[in-house]
Amino acid sequence: MSARQITLPLRARRAEPQTDANADLIGRSYEDGLATITIVETCLNDQSRVMVKRDLDGHTWSMPAWLMRFVFKETTQKRAA
Repeated sequence: MSARQITLPLRARRAEPQTDANADLIGRSYEDGLATITIVETCLNDQSRVMVKRDLDGHTWSMPAWLMRFVFKETTQKRAA
């Protein structure tokens, strides 16, 4: 028996660069007492988290992006009638 290799006409998947859904949060900041908390980047291991930095002591940690969106939630206040 002779072995034949069969080639299937399948297209290779193209690696499309993923857009960072949390890129709009980078650079935003809020004040907490005397410190200013700033979002510096998205987490390299988990795209659903962002890295934040406190300017008072330079401490950096990660937080869920949904929580930071909740912190920055802008609500419109209704006027009194």
